[in-house]
Amino acid sequence: MMARFLSSWRLPRFGGQEVAEQADASPGVYVSLSELVAFEYRLRKLQGLAQAAPSHSLLAGRHRASRRGRGLDFEELREYLPGDDPRTIDWRVTARRGLAHVRIYNEERDRHHWLLVDQRTSMFFGRRRALRSQVAAQAAALLAWKSLCDGDRIGGLVLGDDGFDQVKPRRGRRSLLQLLARIVERNQALHAGLSPPSAAGQLNEALGQLSALAPRNGQVTIISDFAGFTERTRAALSDLARSNDVLLLPFWDPPGPTKNQRVVVSDGALQIEVDMGDKHLRERLADIADSRMQALLGLREQMGLAVVPLVTSDEVVVQVGKLLGIHACGGRGRR
Repeated sequence: MMARFLSSWRLPRFGGQEVAEQADASPGVYVSLSELVAFEYRLRKLQGLAQAAPSHSLLAGRHRASRRGRGLDFEELREYLPGDDPRTIDWRVTARRGLAHVRIYNEERDRHHWLLVDQRTSMFFGRRRALRSQVAAQAAALLAWKSLCDGDRIGGLVLGDDGFDQVKPRRGRRSLLQLLARIVERNQALHAGLSPPSAAGQLNEALGQLSALAPRNGQVTIISDFAGFTERTRAALSDLARSNDVLLLPFWDPPGPTKNQRVVVSDGALQIEVDMGDKHLRERLADIADSRMQALLGLREQMGLAVVPLVTSDEVVVQVGKLLGIHACGGRGRR
């Protein structure tokens, strides 16, 4: 059934040509467009499994309803009428004017969700099960399908070593499939022999572009290893967080081998043999990883950002579904 569904799916056309499906995606290394499309089906299968995010969760209540009610956007102050929710009474105005007054809020009807998906060479790495680049692509697909279920406009930036691709947020599957196609294109361009230009500043460039594009009261999700994190990165995130909900999904890799093992590490251009049996070297590498993660986790208290680390060793659907409280939607989504 799933095979027939995918074979009948009409892929979007860009520049007059259909996106070519590449079926040779390697498990744990590359993703294919059909795999990312299939995440809609996997999202629906969570209906009987997913639980709502707990009230104390960083992400609880992060999506507002699409109808008039007690939301976040103030609309008007008027006299109390029979049937109004007593909890909306503004007691200071009531005392001042001598008549009961209520505060009315108009909840957001159309929300933009911007996804920034990192597919630089630094993401072409992973110790267990899959590479970061693949996990990032899968997590982005799952979040994109969830946004379609919620009726959001979906768009994003796909970050590579030589720049980034931009897909403007729009309703429906076309924009979502366009974003997924860009992710697959960047993902399948990665390889171990790649000699990329210095890409440390690309993250800041993409964040700067996102700050200029993202409207107020949108959702911004950044899936990255945050290589090249600087004070400029912090400033860009702060700027985004002033008027948007910002979710960071950094990567946290489980500790590497602790026995007397020698491993080869490469950045795509150079490689070096590392003796993981050296205790001091292991501790230094762990300190570097910990310092970056602590800097990101510190943004929770400093800016109120949601920071939820991902690991490459666990199934993406389980990680994202559990953390976001994903549940299946009843319809096919907007077209």
